[in-house]
Amino acid sequence: MKASVLRRVGSTLVCVLAGGGVLSAVAGCTENINTISKMGVDYATESNAVSEQVWELYKSTDWKEAKVTKEVKVSYKKSTEFDGHAYRAECTIEDSPEKIINFLLPCPKGQRGKWDKSVKESSIVENINEDLLVSRTATHSAAMGLISSREFCDLILIKKYAGDILSTNSKSISHSDCPPRDGCVRGFNHPGGTFCIPQSDGSTKVVNIVQTELGGMLPTSLVESAVPSSLINFFVDLEQAVKNSGST
Repeated sequence: MKASVLRRVGSTLVCVLAGGGVLSAVAGCTENINTISKMGVDYATESNAVSEQVWELYKSTDWKEAKVTKEVKVSYKKSTEFDGHAYRAECTIEDSPEKIINFLLPCPKGQRGKWDKSVKESSIVENINEDLLVSRTATHSAAMGLISSREFCDLILIKKYAGDILSTNSKSISHSDCPPRDGCVRGFNHPGGTFCIPQSDGSTKVVNIVQTELGGMLPTSLVESAVPSSLINFFVDLEQAVKNSGST
């Protein structure tokens, strides 16, 4: 596991990985840290609002069980964002939060595109600051091309909570450098994210929350029936990728 230290940037106390890279503000305000994109949009308010919404979903207790395997538990609840459901998947992975969060971030900042079998592209559209970025993600087509590739343009905030919990918090946005492309259906991610919670035995509990509208003409019932299995496969692949990379 890489060492980290607390440093003050302006009036913000931040956690910095050895070798560079601010993980997140853990105390104080965030002045002097850029939150304005090259389009002139200040994403501070929006990204903080997204993280608050995702935190509330993480802390809520009214989830209903959807599917459980030996390694992964998937739950669901009615979404307040769209006419569908929010899903929560959780499992335990034998590694550190810092290591796991790296596998969840888009390339080249992270390794999402290198192991996620459902993804054909994972890239950064804009790095706004060390903790705030815009990404493009495109999925493979499915059912021998009958289901088109989906793509998403997301604002992602990396945030650290008390207890050394690391999280990603994201929501789909529009960005001039990430227009819709031919051959892909533009989907929309409502507020969601992943929490990496360190455990006393050195493992990490990983909780993933998604609220996704795939777009297109797919029947909602078909999409919803496929989500639990997709989340389980995501975690199986994530755990294997982390394991194959070696321990920190």
